[in-house]
Amino acid sequence: MSSLSAAYKGELTKLLRRKKYIVFLIIGVVICTATALLGNFLSGIIGRQTQALIPLLAPTPMGTLPFFLQFLVPLLIFMSLTDLITAESAEHTMKAMLCRPVERWKLYSGKLLAVMSYTAIYLAAVFAVSTVLNQFLGRPLGAAELSLALASYALTLPPLAVLASFAALIALNGRSATLTMFILVFVYLLLSLLPVVFPVFSELLFTSYLGWYRLWIGALPGASRLIHMLIIVLGYGVVFFTAGSLVFEKKEY
Repeated sequence: MSSLSAAYKGELTKLLRRKKYIVFLIIGVVICTATALLGNFLSGIIGRQTQALIPLLAPTPMGTLPFFLQFLVPLLIFMSLTDLITAESAEHTMKAMLCRPVERWKLYSGKLLAVMSYTAIYLAAVFAVSTVLNQFLGRPLGAAELSLALASYALTLPPLAVLASFAALIALNGRSATLTMFILVFVYLLLSLLPVVFPVFSELLFTSYLGWYRLWIGALPGASRLIHMLIIVLGYGVVFFTAGSLVFEKKEY
């Protein structure tokens, strides 16, 4: 486990040392602040006429989560995996990493863990900023509401980990970082729009479960449906991670 820990720390350090990921984090904070200020401005100036719009601009942690979860966080995951896998392969730096006394599956796992750790840091920052803004600009939340919001943010991590495993599998087969990023975004948009056109896919595609926190924090569905959702998410995760590990194990660098 020490080699896995070392691989994980090395990959996470690489991400945190790159300025664009710090900038990406700052952009998230700016979006939270701008949205909260705009919502507060419209609420104070126009009042009731914008009641349908205000929830979309709410500074609450739960109000900001859907936008980040559906758009910015997947983009962050795709970008980081492209850098850690496709770009390193194209720049021939992966070969040097494989000379270290670390098993390939541990190095691959370290990359995924690093990406998910940064994702968790990003979501934690969004939660903290939106909570502070809401305390000053909106209706202060009680301890129970804050706990519920925090649980919702935590519940987004399992389906995001599945998305990361899927993105890593595609990144392993990419030759160009730019092209791989384009493919990832295109496939994600396609998978997101498919259930809209064909509702039958809404419970079959793993991307449909990114917002599953709504089911856990609301009125819980029946036990059979919960088990069904857990099996689907876990099944996708195991398949994507196993396939990615096998490809990384046999890939020539």
